[in-house]
Amino acid sequence: MNHNPRSTSSLLRFLSFLALILVSMASHAGDYANGESIFVAKCASCHKPTDEVNAAPGLAGVQERWKGNEALLYTWIKNPNAAIATGNPYVAALVGKWKAKFGLMAAQNVTDVEIDDILTYIAEYKPPVATILEPTSSGGVEGAEEGMSWVWWLVFAFAFLAVIFSLSGVKRQLQVAQSIKDGEEPQDIGYFDAFKSWAGNNLALVNIIAIFLTILILVTAWDWAARIGVYGGETVENNYRPEQPIKFSHQLHAGANEIECQYCHSSAESSKTPLIPSANVCMNCHKYINEGPVYGKTEIAKIYEAIGWDDENKEYTGLTKPIQWIKVHDLPDHVYFNHAQHVKVGQIECETCHGDVKEMEVVEQVNSLTMGWCINCHNETQVQMADNGYYDEIHARLKNSDQGVELLKEYLEDGTITAKELGGWECAKCHY
Repeated sequence: MNHNPRSTSSLLRFLSFLALILVSMASHAGDYANGESIFVAKCASCHKPTDEVNAAPGLAGVQERWKGNEALLYTWIKNPNAAIATGNPYVAALVGKWKAKFGLMAAQNVTDVEIDDILTYIAEYKPPVATILEPTSSGGVEGAEEGMSWVWWLVFAFAFLAVIFSLSGVKRQLQVAQSIKDGEEPQDIGYFDAFKSWAGNNLALVNIIAIFLTILILVTAWDWAARIGVYGGETVENNYRPEQPIKFSHQLHAGANEIECQYCHSSAESSKTPLIPSANVCMNCHKYINEGPVYGKTEIAKIYEAIGWDDENKEYTGLTKPIQWIKVHDLPDHVYFNHAQHVKVGQIECETCHGDVKEMEVVEQVNSLTMGWCINCHNETQVQMADNGYYDEIHARLKNSDQGVELLKEYLEDGTITAKELGGWECAKCHY
């Protein structure tokens, strides 16, 4: 029987290709980016992807430590109690070493594919590269220079007046000398009389100066009145940053420890308000961490006092004392703002309104949050239409009416749809 080498080679290539497909279907190569996202949302409040201990052991090398027990590792992540029930000696040793110090990890609602992604992120973890920010007008050197500008104007004004009075004095002395030379009795005219005489001889110029000064004073007064009760948006000195009853470093928690905003402000995605976290949320970590790198034990002790925790005996006393946090971002009562509408539907990042909180030791209001600021945002912000079920429904409604089709043509002339084009400038959206 004759064999065609070319046919045999083609068959082998096909079988190899089929084998690769089957292998890829049988196993999932973890996705680093998705793993990072899941880790930040579900794990970062307790674990770090390095050897560093946070509110639980670091996870670097976790796959090597569980080698030979890979399936049990997935069980452990999903339900630690189920893994303990197997009687596996490694699990028993793990619980014996860490449970007394950090407690038992809560069950996690994740799939095997998501665990693959998390493990890939841990195994291939790349520390973020620190960036050095240049000083800007919102703070630093440039902000200080802007804050001193009014001082220079005052200096120039006094210097100008000094020159005017000096020249006026020289002129008066020359007039006196000329009167004596002409044999006349010199007249000592005061500054006020001299000014009246000059103003009477230059009425047109005096009127122009008076109109200019009146307009300048009115504009300055208007700008001053418009800024009453408005914080942020200009220089860092104007930002509102009240002193809280317990010092809390967002730079440490959200920045260094990479705790997701919604871990503490859990209702931002589903409610009108993001909620101030209760002390119970703090105790998820500080039940085991009683000393911090910034304020030591002082501020954490205030949390213990508020929730009634006896750290020495590791038990609750039942004596509680509410923490009276001071609200930083406070809109007027006649303004409606829904966090879920912006965070969940609009997919707006927290930093858009609140600034880079991860870099703030003390939280402050960095944007003015005035009506003009909000309107400008609605005018410029492009709506995130992709993979957004809410806007899929709006798109379907527009397609099913003649008026909607015309609106779609108008909106898509520039290829984008803004919040303004979807009614973001209607008064009743915020004032009803």
